[in-house]
Amino acid sequence: MRRRLIPALALGLTALLTGCGTDTDSPAGAAPSPSSTASSAAVDPVAAITGSLARSVREPVRMDVTMGVGGQSLRLEAAVDPATEEMTVEMSGPESFTLIVSKDAVYLKDETEDDAWMKLDRARLKPGGPLSQGLDIESQAGILGGVVSAQPAGDGRYTGIADLHKAAAAAGSDDQRESLGSIAKLVKQPSAVPFEASIDAEGRLTALSYTVDMPTGSMKTEMTLHSFGEPVTITPPPASQTEDAPDSSYAFF
Repeated sequence: MRRRLIPALALGLTALLTGCGTDTDSPAGAAPSPSSTASSAAVDPVAAITGSLARSVREPVRMDVTMGVGGQSLRLEAAVDPATEEMTVEMSGPESFTLIVSKDAVYLKDETEDDAWMKLDRARLKPGGPLSQGLDIESQAGILGGVVSAQPAGDGRYTGIADLHKAAAAAGSDDQRESLGSIAKLVKQPSAVPFEASIDAEGRLTALSYTVDMPTGSMKTEMTLHSFGEPVTITPPPASQTEDAPDSSYAFF
């Protein structure tokens, strides 16, 4: 297996998470129930937005994320079953990889090479590291943890402003706080990042997009969630097509 897979995938996941943060101020248990979503959204649009991702991941879901910066783009397509914590992830961009995640292991494959799948012991992944965070669908909440204002725009759509400093403070891990904090120091107006979002009739987030202007160029992130409740089938590759990851790889993951 070509060993560049390890640092390249770690870099790709870190780049993706650089534009992401979690919403620790609005846990799933505090989110409005579907029956009260419409009235809650009318009274408090900010709460409707910040609690929407938690409602989206209570059942199997598919998620697409595109992130573009510096003339390059990174795309992630995931199918997740939150009950079993299993998923499939396809990442394409400067490097392209496929991940199959079972309850016990993560299988990685460089799609540009005809090599075996690399198998990582999920229990050995660094807590808060790029791969652990990449496997947490709620970590893909973008800047939701920093939303400071939101206005309904009709048909479940919202526009608003997020604060990167607040998003960094609300992030669920040191890695995310560091990444978001670093961006906040670079951008011209870290306290005024405009966003657009869509929420369905059940209060679930279905789309989120925002652009952060940085010295190296604009970083645009777009996310969609769909196929709620559709079964997600995970089939790990056969043992004959896998090889155990070297101990050194866990330093990256």
